[in-house]
Amino acid sequence: MRLIYEPKGRAREYAPLAANLYTSCTHGCFYCYAPRCLQRKRDIFHTAANIRKNALSLFAADCVDYAKKKLTDPVLMSFISDPYQPDELELRITRKALEIAAEHEVPIQILTKGGTRAIPDFPLLYATGSQAAFACTLTVFDKSWAAKLEPNAVEPEDRLQALKTAHEAGITTWVSFEPAVDEQSVIKFIQMTHTYTDLYKVGAISGDKTISTIRNWRKYGLNVIDELEKHEKQYIIKNDLKKEINPDGE
Repeated sequence: MRLIYEPKGRAREYAPLAANLYTSCTHGCFYCYAPRCLQRKRDIFHTAANIRKNALSLFAADCVDYAKKKLTDPVLMSFISDPYQPDELELRITRKALEIAAEHEVPIQILTKGGTRAIPDFPLLYATGSQAAFACTLTVFDKSWAAKLEPNAVEPEDRLQALKTAHEAGITTWVSFEPAVDEQSVIKFIQMTHTYTDLYKVGAISGDKTISTIRNWRKYGLNVIDELEKHEKQYIIKNDLKKEINPDGE
């Protein structure tokens, strides 16, 4: 396929298929790994929302192939950019892609820090198929701290509202706790969202761990698992955190 692809490495833990319509992101997250992966200067990567050349025509062709091959795996949007970064409100590339996906019954899962920017597209997301899902990355609860880490992403409470609205619309919801920056925030997020979040994906942090207040990763992982099980929630512990919890692989 042309734009839809099979992720490798750490990304594979999140989704069997993915698509990146944008090739940059203006959220400006301090911890963003994409500039390094793409070998691009961080300031340039975060300056403008660049759309991949022929993104929609490539995506449409892939959706046709997907239907012909009778594939069933959902497609995640996205890894190297945010599908609901601020300029999406004007560009509407994600919305147009959802229209195409719904036409061909290609289930889409959205992972975003754009929060309620995505709400108008929920009917289209729902229409892509039974495996459609809406997910948010949650890092720190304090909005002033979040603004420093993720300057152009929406505030944490806005993301929670989007998750709740998706749940009420009958869309599967999940939360990504990666990067893990503050244990108290993660525990608080679980307590606040467990009634409208179906699944939690919990990782540690890639690259520079100095941005995190967490020092004992094993204790962090066990505390998060304990909180999730207290609320009888489904969860996935990513491999990097698994190694911290059980360094001997037991």
